[in-house]
Amino acid sequence: MAGQEKHYFARGNTAAGLYTLYDSVLNGLDTVFVINGRTGSGTSQLLAQLAEAWRSNDWTKHYIHETLDNERLEGIILEEARIGVIDGNAWSADPILEGTEIRIVDAIQALREGLLEEAEDVTIGQDAEMAVLYKKAYDSFLRTLRIHDEWEKFYIDNLDRGSANRITSEFADEYLIPVGTKKAVIKHRFLGAAAWRGAVDYVPNLTESLRTRIFVKGRPGSGKSTMFKKLAKEAEARGIDTEIYHCGFDPNSLDMLIFPELSLAIFDSTAPHEHFPTREGDKILDVYELAIRAGTDEVYAEEIAEIRGRYTSSMKNSIAVLSEVKRIRDEVWEAYDTAIDPAAIKTLARQIIQQIEVLTNTAALSEE
Repeated sequence: MAGQEKHYFARGNTAAGLYTLYDSVLNGLDTVFVINGRTGSGTSQLLAQLAEAWRSNDWTKHYIHETLDNERLEGIILEEARIGVIDGNAWSADPILEGTEIRIVDAIQALREGLLEEAEDVTIGQDAEMAVLYKKAYDSFLRTLRIHDEWEKFYIDNLDRGSANRITSEFADEYLIPVGTKKAVIKHRFLGAAAWRGAVDYVPNLTESLRTRIFVKGRPGSGKSTMFKKLAKEAEARGIDTEIYHCGFDPNSLDMLIFPELSLAIFDSTAPHEHFPTREGDKILDVYELAIRAGTDEVYAEEIAEIRGRYTSSMKNSIAVLSEVKRIRDEVWEAYDTAIDPAAIKTLARQIIQQIEVLTNTAALSEE
């Protein structure tokens, strides 16, 4: 029987720039294989082969998606085995994780030397061009966030903080019941990202196996992220393991908490990751109705509409810049892909699989 699959991001193209949570994502693993070397789509191909090899086994697999193009992977974690395989270009040029064995995989050996030199010659200057565009995108995201701040102010100014605090404390008392006395394990991740096509999220996948899902509705500035931060702090104090999911647009804001031991999730269910109850155990918590002064939407409807229009336009501009980054990167990767030896990629995949079989006393891939 195939194990559970979890999909999320460890990095984000955000208003704070390229923001990484990899150290938290990988913390606690026994072994991490780091795939080093610039290989175009070679590392992505390698990870795809590993994912296919492990698809039907009973491990829980964490698929860490690339933030620019979420259809590609930049990492895999085998939860029960406490092993990760990560694209070194995504994590760190000098990978160090206390208490974890780091095994370096040299992916350059999968490239034909003469063709590699040709690829390097062809792509000179494109790295600098992409760096300029990334900065342009991050600056645009920051301007978009400042517009979002304008939007939030209408609701912050009309927030009943006593009601907001009561909602938080009542939730904690009802749901955050410790299962034992221990130190909480805290993980930080992204549930979504601003990818080249626009916003994408994995809320349905991350919550599908949970017994209780709380869909938090509201408006910008209605206290959702503040509530999540308080609940995360309270859960840690009570020794409850917590998965903290940051906003892929503003990493200082939180979008979801999952408490695995309690089979419970609470998440911001508003655009761009709006979802609705579909089954038993799903509940809506509308903080606008419970904690914002009645009539706020109507009183400021004209001003909010104008801000929403500027916000939408600015966000589209930011995504358009990322699309241009993707176009150029595709050209770079196409040049490098001509140098890839498919047989060498397959050999690297087998070598990683064999090492993991030794570490775990398993057989993930039958001999062909």
